[in-house]
Amino acid sequence: MKRLLSFTFAFWFLFAACQAAKLSSYVRWVIDGDTIVLKEGTKVRYAGINAPEIPHRDEPGEPFGKEALRENIRLVKGKRVILEIAEEARDRFGRLLAYVFLPDGTFVEEVLVAKGLAFVCYMPPNLKYYPFLLEVQRKSIEAGRGLWGADLFSGDPFYLGNKRSRRFHRPSCPLGRRISRRNLVIFKDMKEAFYKGFCPCKRCRPWPGRR
Repeated sequence: MKRLLSFTFAFWFLFAACQAAKLSSYVRWVIDGDTIVLKEGTKVRYAGINAPEIPHRDEPGEPFGKEALRENIRLVKGKRVILEIAEEARDRFGRLLAYVFLPDGTFVEEVLVAKGLAFVCYMPPNLKYYPFLLEVQRKSIEAGRGLWGADLFSGDPFYLGNKRSRRFHRPSCPLGRRISRRNLVIFKDMKEAFYKGFCPCKRCRPWPGRR
């Protein structure tokens, strides 16, 4: 009997923990392709993906940034969303990190990646959906959807990838040049790096359309 009660308590504890990791709210505002504001004022950053930047301050924005914003507006603005809080719940800016779903089960990150309006980024410990989203991204690349179908990937003659961080760099990037031989992988172009699940270095910014 004691063992049964112990099992029952453990079950309900885990159930409550899982429920606590999710919350539901309405989207008041869409900032860009991967960031929203809830009706309570909470800023939420989609976990596991990056969308191209839209123009802000003195930055001109990135290719398909406006398209990603429009699609995100279509998907969630004014609607109820269910947030599955990511393994690490806050980023360095204090934004809530979450996997975002609609009540009908639509996975918002999946839609944006499938349409070629966002790309997967390896960001431990928030890796729950990384393998799944990477497969979605590969199909999007193969189909040439969104930014993958645009002529944006010419640039440096090759790129340096770090198998540990899953970031790729320009050949001239100091961070790329410090990659150990054990972790180094060479990509012939950016699209190959994205296909393998690497995302761009924020320092040298080897991003489609940039020179």
